[in-house]
Amino acid sequence: MSTNRLEQTKLNALSAKILHKKGLAKYERRNRLVLILTIIVPLLFITAQYVTINTEFEAFMNVLSFCLSMFLICVSLIAIFYKYNELIIIHKVGLKNNIYVANECDNLKNKSDIENEWFFRYVIEIDNSDNDIFSNITEKERQFAYREALKESEPGNHAVKCPNCNSSPWNFAKGNCQLCGNIK
Repeated sequence: MSTNRLEQTKLNALSAKILHKKGLAKYERRNRLVLILTIIVPLLFITAQYVTINTEFEAFMNVLSFCLSMFLICVSLIAIFYKYNELIIIHKVGLKNNIYVANECDNLKNKSDIENEWFFRYVIEIDNSDNDIFSNITEKERQFAYREALKESEPGNHAVKCPNCNSSPWNFAKGNCQLCGNIK
């Protein structure tokens, strides 16, 4: 079994893991914001409406309450339209799969060729799924994920280098390397 193929597979899995973590955090934040808004805003305005009963501000609070209700409906529709909950699940599954692939790459050196072949068939499926999910990421995001993957590929080893430009991911200086974005 080619060590280079295993190393590249591990780097790909670690890069995808980092991108999945980033995506998961983004959609969990958005989902949490929607939940907080749908709980806090009505509570605040129910209280405010109660306080302004039979005062000159009652009509204003009614209009404001209506406007905020429409705002919350729009926020909820956006969350449904962009499928935040589904995206959270997709990133959780992708994260789990890529952690598994990265860990198995370390164990494959002692396995038979048949087991390795089945593993790489599984990796192809995971890679295809990741390619669909991350088809719109920028080159800058991809390079960041690759640098982080290089750091994670050998934890604690500050001598690890990008295979393309031979620079350290620990000392990043924006450059023109296609893989890591570092200076060649």
